[in-house]
Amino acid sequence: MTEFFDIVDDDDNVVGRAGRQEAHDNHLLHRSVQFFIFDPENRILVNRRSQGKEFFAGMWSIVLGGHVPSGESYYDAVVREAEEEAGVTSEPFKIGHFKKRLPEESENVMVYGFRTAEKPDLLAEEIEYGEFMTLEEAKKKIEEAEFIPETAQLLPLLEEHLSNNA
Repeated sequence: MTEFFDIVDDDDNVVGRAGRQEAHDNHLLHRSVQFFIFDPENRILVNRRSQGKEFFAGMWSIVLGGHVPSGESYYDAVVREAEEEAGVTSEPFKIGHFKKRLPEESENVMVYGFRTAEKPDLLAEEIEYGEFMTLEEAKKKIEEAEFIPETAQLLPLLEEHLSNNA
């Protein structure tokens, strides 16, 4: 079954609809969600993407996430993705947004956070490994390992969130 995305303009207005493959092959701008998972000590889940991922396989990340299917809201998408990818069912909170413009993919990204005391149940097809780290530990890991390209846009959002919620 073909997965369809809403095609949007730079201001996130829906201007069309396309299948996943068409959207990626033609670099059509579409929507996605990314989310941080925090433990009760405000550590973040740092994870390694599975080798089977379409983009950035085996790279490290400070978020999880996915596409927003056509007709679905950002909120509903992040709730669904968090449960599917990590078994997290707590209430999401909005952290920010950014425009992801890479050679591989163009997306308007809404960023959320989840707080959980439970160990995430990571979906093996999506995530190979994950562990909670302090911000300082995560920044050290970012210097040492290969992280997804949008980490440069995500890190300031994370730092601002943590400084406002210390």
